[in-house]
Amino acid sequence: MRMERTSTSFPSSTPQWKYDVFLSFKGEDTWKSFTDHLYTALEHHGILTFKDDPELQKGKAISPEIFTAIQDSRFALIVLSKNYAASTWCLDELLKILECMEARETVLPIFYEVNPSDVRKQTGNFTEAFTKHEENFRNDLQKVQRWREALTKVANLSGWDSKDWYESKLIKNIVELVWKNLRPTLSSDEKDLVGMDSRLKEINLFLDGRVEDVCFFGIWGMGGIGKTTIARVLYERISHEFEFSIFLANVRNNFVQSGLSHLQKQLLSKIGIEKEYIWDIGEGVKLIKRFLRHRKVLLVLDDVNHLDQLEYLAGNREWFGFGSRVLITTRDEHLLITHGVDRTYEVQGLSDHEALQLLSWKAFKRDYPEQSYVDLCNCVVDYVRGLPLAVKVLGSFLHGRDLSAWKSALDKLREVCNLDILETLKISYDGLDYDEKKIFLDIACFFNWKGKDRVRETLDACGFYADIGIYVLVEKSLLTNSDGILWMHDLIQEMGREIVRRESPDDLGRQSRLWRRKDVDQVLSENTGKDTIEGIMVHPFELELVTANARSFSMMNKLRYLKLNNVDLSNGLEYLPDSLRILEWPKFPLKYLPSSFNPEDLIELNMHHSCLNHIKPIKSLKMIDLSHSLSLVKTPDFRGIPVLERLILKGCIRLYEIDSSVVVLKRLTLMNLKDCKNLIRLPSSVRGLKSLKVLNVSGCSKLEKLPEDLGHVEGLEELDVSGTAVREPPSSIGLLKDLKVLSFNGCKGPSSKAWNIMLFPFRPRPLLKEMKFLSGSTIKVRDLQ
Repeated sequence: MRMERTSTSFPSSTPQWKYDVFLSFKGEDTWKSFTDHLYTALEHHGILTFKDDPELQKGKAISPEIFTAIQDSRFALIVLSKNYAASTWCLDELLKILECMEARETVLPIFYEVNPSDVRKQTGNFTEAFTKHEENFRNDLQKVQRWREALTKVANLSGWDSKDWYESKLIKNIVELVWKNLRPTLSSDEKDLVGMDSRLKEINLFLDGRVEDVCFFGIWGMGGIGKTTIARVLYERISHEFEFSIFLANVRNNFVQSGLSHLQKQLLSKIGIEKEYIWDIGEGVKLIKRFLRHRKVLLVLDDVNHLDQLEYLAGNREWFGFGSRVLITTRDEHLLITHGVDRTYEVQGLSDHEALQLLSWKAFKRDYPEQSYVDLCNCVVDYVRGLPLAVKVLGSFLHGRDLSAWKSALDKLREVCNLDILETLKISYDGLDYDEKKIFLDIACFFNWKGKDRVRETLDACGFYADIGIYVLVEKSLLTNSDGILWMHDLIQEMGREIVRRESPDDLGRQSRLWRRKDVDQVLSENTGKDTIEGIMVHPFELELVTANARSFSMMNKLRYLKLNNVDLSNGLEYLPDSLRILEWPKFPLKYLPSSFNPEDLIELNMHHSCLNHIKPIKSLKMIDLSHSLSLVKTPDFRGIPVLERLILKGCIRLYEIDSSVVVLKRLTLMNLKDCKNLIRLPSSVRGLKSLKVLNVSGCSKLEKLPEDLGHVEGLEELDVSGTAVREPPSSIGLLKDLKVLSFNGCKGPSSKAWNIMLFPFRPRPLLKEMKFLSGSTIKVRDLQ
């Protein structure tokens, strides 16, 4: 008779057990053979098993500790061997097992080289055993009868008959069944698995162990997002489907502390291969391939941060048998791409609802918050932005605290990042190189939620390799690029800013970056800034006045960015650092920049609404924006600004002419002179503006003439002369092959017909999309041709 156990109904809610399995066996029959192999396999699979000392079974009464172990065990495996019934120790164990577990249906018999019928009827070897028991216990035959009834009960349970199996297959089947049914009690605490099912749906399909191909799968995302938790749950749910299941946790830490050989040894030990010493990692590779290449394996490599870890622990598909799965968690997407994983999954944060539920479990030990704490819980949810680590850390910290403590903790969080959260997130930062760290801190302090092109241009101006730096930050889950906008999780940004604060917590003037108005005001007003400061940026919405003195910047010899607004310079300004790359100072109150200011690398001068009436030549400048500077009368000699790309002077109502030297600007792409109401002339020739794409002179009501050779600026795409006094287009206008938008709405001069004749003397201009005329209406090009 074959009795293969296929399924069992187990309670869905169980207490916490001290042991997963109680192993009952007759020592001298099997403890050096089958039982030892079974025990080793169970332990190897992470199933905590109680096995009593066979020496204690010899002629001694069963101890209370054994009974307690039975009570504290989730399952019982009973190895019914030839001499099992001869042991009163085993029979007493059996009685206690049935007493504790029969109702739960968690008793699993193994008929090892015995006929289940002999066990049921106490025949064969069991006859002799019970004849002796009846002689020895003639004064207590009721006890003997209870033993008989216990054996009959256990023989009627579904189990395994060893004659139907090769021993190795039998052990494998037993372990798989135990693991499969044990899994609900082994799984992580349900309060830590909020939102887990939706995140596992896609992954489960790909990791299906029934698919024969060897598959590599990567789970990536920022620190604290839940990668390891997902991997653990996956491991628990599918590991029973594999011949070997190996979970290597904290690969990054173990790699740093003990090296690759230790990790290889750890992996081999999980499959029972004990190697006291692996001479080198090459030998480790050979051993791993040798023992796993024909095995169906589930291998989890958790928290990988270096390609060597993948290459020497899970080199390629040929290392593993059919149906194997290699699951990798990392913060670095590029590692997965480089190693050629089959598919990747980026872990997203919790929804607000999920975060609130998890917070409630941690703070109140239930799935909803106490009513009086709801508003504060919502504040915490808003702060953590879906990061599970932050929810767990803060929820545990706030557990059992009163309302005033919650409010105080939240006030502190707005100023100082929680230490546990910070240290976890900082791991990714620590893995960056020197330039990447600077790029990260610049974005965290100054450029979060800014356009990628703009940020890249700014970082390039500082000598960083911005393109590759941004890519690395994205791959390491520190930064996200969404439709050309760069942003980072609020807690990642807070971590970056905390790193800067820790540079000099007691002396703001020695920090590398300042971004809070009150900190900037303190440093500038007290003149405490040192040469460690690399950037100062105050948000333009900060309307409170910042006070500076004449020499506030005198010690800041490494300052790269300076962005200020509403600054009191009543004592003048004697000094600006020559190290500046970006100078953005709207409403600059002085007419001149300091005479000592001679920057060699300044690329952007943005001082709109300023009082400047003069621009000093700076050879490195690529952009000038002095819009609405009411004191500006004329432009500088552009031969001193040879690489200028954008000139923005809109609303400079006193500006009356553009210096003729503008024609030397071969890189100029934009000239915006909108609403310069006193502008009376442009240079007579603009043929040298080879790169000009946009010319806007709209609202220049005194401008009567465009340069005659404007048509020779062949790359011009947009021309706006609306609201000017231009009376006729230049004769060369028809040469503008790339023109896409032309507007002369409100222009005092020519009719649309005149422009049409000039634009289309020989053939249509297919790139031109629209023309705006006197009435303000738009006429389609096809109607003019």
